Amino acid sequence: MPLKFQATRAKSRFLDPFNKFAPKEVEVDIRSDPLSGDRSRILAFRYRDLGKIDHSLYLERDQGRPCPFCPQNVDKMAGRFLPELVPEGLLRRNEAVCMPNVFPYEGLSTVVVMTKQHYRRPGQIKAAQISDALLLAAESFRRLAVGLSYGSVNSNYMMPAGAGLIHPHLQTAGSRSPTGFQAKLQARARAFSRREGTDIVDAYLAHERQDGSRWLGRVGPAVWTVAYAPRGIYDLMALVPGGRGLLDLNKAQVMGLAQGIVRVLKFFERAGIGSFNLGLHTALRPDTGLYTMLRLVSRVHIPPIGVDEINYFEKLHDETVCFLSPEEVAQAIKPHWKD
Repeated sequence: MPLKFQATRAKSRFLDPFNKFAPKEVEVDIRSDPLSGDRSRILAFRYRDLGKIDHSLYLERDQGRPCPFCPQNVDKMAGRFLPELVPEGLLRRNEAVCMPNVFPYEGLSTVVVMTKQHYRRPGQIKAAQISDALLLAAESFRRLAVGLSYGSVNSNYMMPAGAGLIHPHLQTAGSRSPTGFQAKLQARARAFSRREGTDIVDAYLAHERQDGSRWLGRVGPAVWTVAYAPRGIYDLMALVPGGRGLLDLNKAQVMGLAQGIVRVLKFFERAGIGSFNLGLHTALRPDTGLYTMLRLVSRVHIPPIGVDEINYFEKLHDETVCFLSPEEVAQAIKPHWKD
């Protein structure tokens, strides 16, 4: 049985107060993600333009607060690794600095500062800065993730995405057991392999390439698409075929992954998306059955009154609500994808 791209449609009928109470029918597209089983609802509502990115409120609130990630403060304000684990205290690579997360989410929880600059808009973050940060994250896993099987590299960019600091940074987590999302990816991949005798990533990418409506293409080791059942209004996804994890990629391949991320961030800048979450899921051991997936998901407040795109469907029903279809998002980004 091939990979299923499931979709059902629900129709709502009512008298439209915006059109002299004429009868109207509105369709809701309900999709199930073939990789994780996540469900998303694509609503046929008019999506409002987000305008230009405006971080002035967060920058104003940030004034006068010392930042532990700025170069002049790192050595006196940032946490340090135990000397028996990292004798030098911090891991460094060009602008990137890796330190223990003093508000940890896991037993192995680190922060990787990406830039010397305290504030960078999405389109200002460079591929070299992202690449160095990812390479440093990989080094932290190699040195500190003894006996651990599952890893992730994550980012909350700006306060609507959950950031506590403006300074661009990543957060890593390493564990013996998978997160809930990773467990779903792992279980469905194993079940598909047993049933079909093929790799779920290969099957997914073959379908998406043939379909073409969400396909963006390969950059370095990763193939990029717009997620079929998105976790946000904009959900750009990269998959690394061949069972390779972050620790298996060489410097040139990590740079290729960073270049793909930069293309998405430049698109976010054009689209007025000033906040997003990033998550890269990776195996730390080859026998976990977890493949490498990277997601960049928008976090927007919709004009004119700043409605959050997350509501009760996501928080209490485990289903995402989107106001743009993945196919519309792909159509919008494709002209700029090779910038």
